[in-house]
Amino acid sequence: MITIDPELQSLIPPLSPDEKGGLESDIKKHGCKDSIVVWNDTIIDGHNRYEICTRNNLPFATVDFSQKLRTRDDVIDWIYSNQLSRRNLTDESWTYILGKQYEARKKRHGGQVPGSRIDQNDPSITAEKIGKEQHVSTPTVKRAAEYSRSIDALVTNNVGIDALKTKILNGTFKTNKRDIVKLAKKSPEVQRAVIHSMEDAPKVELKVVMQEKAKEIRREELAALSDETKKLPDTISLHHGDFLKDYTIIPKGMVDCIITDPPYVNEWLSNYADFAIAAEYVLKPGGFLVAYVGHIHLDKILAQMTPYLDYYWVMCLEHAGHTAAVHSRGVQCSMKPILVFQKPPKTMPKRYFGDVIKGSGREKDAHEWQQGEVELIQIFGPFTDPGDVVLDPFMGSGTTLAMAKKLDRRAIGFDIDEINVAIVKGRLLEV
Repeated sequence: MITIDPELQSLIPPLSPDEKGGLESDIKKHGCKDSIVVWNDTIIDGHNRYEICTRNNLPFATVDFSQKLRTRDDVIDWIYSNQLSRRNLTDESWTYILGKQYEARKKRHGGQVPGSRIDQNDPSITAEKIGKEQHVSTPTVKRAAEYSRSIDALVTNNVGIDALKTKILNGTFKTNKRDIVKLAKKSPEVQRAVIHSMEDAPKVELKVVMQEKAKEIRREELAALSDETKKLPDTISLHHGDFLKDYTIIPKGMVDCIITDPPYVNEWLSNYADFAIAAEYVLKPGGFLVAYVGHIHLDKILAQMTPYLDYYWVMCLEHAGHTAAVHSRGVQCSMKPILVFQKPPKTMPKRYFGDVIKGSGREKDAHEWQQGEVELIQIFGPFTDPGDVVLDPFMGSGTTLAMAKKLDRRAIGFDIDEINVAIVKGRLLEV
């Protein structure tokens, strides 16, 4: 039975009546598209969706984080991280979350947060002040600090309108409402330049630029963590190379399950036969290959792979909150196929699995093709056990390997891009 913990619920910014009404209308019309996340049968994400669904007698899916999050402190930290990573986070919500996070850290450390440079006994301290402290380690706060440094440099150098517009559009400068207030206090002329540039540039273009810059900052942070003095556990091995050529460095029949997202570009389509040959070599008898694939060339992918691996099933990843138009086929696409293959002999998976996976939304902070962790749990559960060897031959930002580490699986990763290997190492050192 699902329960609600008032203390955990209080960590999440409440929705306004208009926001809640809009969510309820959407769920009534389209159903509950996002899974409700639970920990030991307690909701840790999706309180509003749960309340709306139960009140209207509507079905919903759940995903269990009991294995991923071991302690209550882990749960609290995950809630903060999950909330701060959401898109379109308002200033009020940002402030609310950071205030709650700081209070929890202060309580956890006996009244004083380690590393803080502020007077923690000052009753006038605000969450926004707290958010500018480097000891609060979230990508959102790090980006806020990056914005602040950029503004200081622009004010000091008295950048004009044209130069400022160029910086905004090419992604070397970011701004938001808090920054404009700061600019107004220092230089009304620079404030007018920022406002002018934002109004003159298309909103969609600015949004893309900001997302790309945030991704760039995150990748730089992760790569910086990866140096020769830091060692990954023996249960993880990373390889810079082409899996299709270098797969024999893995002992034959060593891998329990391959979970991966191969490239979707047309130039890669002819590689699926070689991919299947390599997968057949490294998989144990009865081992599974689970691969995200594109829709348009599904027939060609199956034709290339089935001479070497048995087709087992197709799963559907239902996109969370967005659709994409495939103009060449006249389709409004709201799902992605996930093909399941098996190396003979045909056996049952570890557990029964659902063939519709509720997407958790795009997580692209480190790589363009990055998949969501919540989605991967729904694949790891049925096809792997603790101690199993999981391989991602096209690891990108390493989400599959990060999940393997969190769930006590052994992990092997390949990537042809050396910088991705460094980023994945940095990410795994954070897990």
